[in-house]
Amino acid sequence: MQNATPMTQQPVAPHAPASRVPIKVERIESGLQARHWSFNRDAAVAARQIILLVDGDGEAETDPETYPFSGPAILWLGDSRPGRLKAGAGATGFLASIGNAILVDAIGDEPESVGLRYMVDRNFQLPLAGQIPLRSDIVLAFEAILRELQQPQSGSPMLIAAYLRIILVSMLRISGVEELAMRSGGEKSRVLQRFRQLVEMNFRDHWTVTRYAETLGISRDRLHAVCTAALGKGPKALIAERLAREAGLRLERSTLTIEQLSHSLGFRDPAHFSNFFKRTTGMTPGRYRRMMVMFDPATIAGSPATFADWP
Repeated sequence: MQNATPMTQQPVAPHAPASRVPIKVERIESGLQARHWSFNRDAAVAARQIILLVDGDGEAETDPETYPFSGPAILWLGDSRPGRLKAGAGATGFLASIGNAILVDAIGDEPESVGLRYMVDRNFQLPLAGQIPLRSDIVLAFEAILRELQQPQSGSPMLIAAYLRIILVSMLRISGVEELAMRSGGEKSRVLQRFRQLVEMNFRDHWTVTRYAETLGISRDRLHAVCTAALGKGPKALIAERLAREAGLRLERSTLTIEQLSHSLGFRDPAHFSNFFKRTTGMTPGRYRRMMVMFDPATIAGSPATFADWP
């Protein structure tokens, strides 16, 4: 039986944060025998897995679940559990291991990002038969990501994130998961999802809770009740956490000064931003930025450790 190179991450420095694990893509070539991969054997660098089968059969296992599927299809494993993949003889396609940082960049903060965040922490498969235009887009995006990884150039990380976004949005359209997220849980869930969309669009503009409630067509008290019942936090705290996460990401990844960063997030002055960030995360922006060199951002308040924080 032919064994492929295990789909595990390369060793990282002792303090390298898991959220900085890059994307890795491998082509599944047609062969006379089945091929096997393992993934997420090291929990410290666990990543989400996506398998595109253009032709042939495959099967993935993440204890205790088994996912048999046949091409053309996509299998997304969002729980980052260790597992194994088998691609049958003659199967072709791609498999990828996706770190958190590139996924954050690909998802972005558009209204549709709410549906993407709902989707990426779940395990599911999508048949692509009959989805010819979207299937073509997905295949071309995988080809482009692989090309950028093999021959990196200026702007490659940005371009890779853009191609990954094409794959994710195509999956979102095929799955209908955005509609599922809005339907599940009834009227309260719809209010919560719509509120999340509005937050994504307007958190930099520092909307008040009253303005969010008015836009939703409900009272401020009703919005507070929905949020606290579902998440144990009021809308003001949720808005502040979203803004702090964005600030944390920019402190980690950008070279903007604190003053520049504060203005980009809609604060009237750096002191106001620093007070907000310390109040929300327990540390100053400068200290947070210094800590990024030493620790995993997922362990520090204000950093987006997961996409499943809202239903």
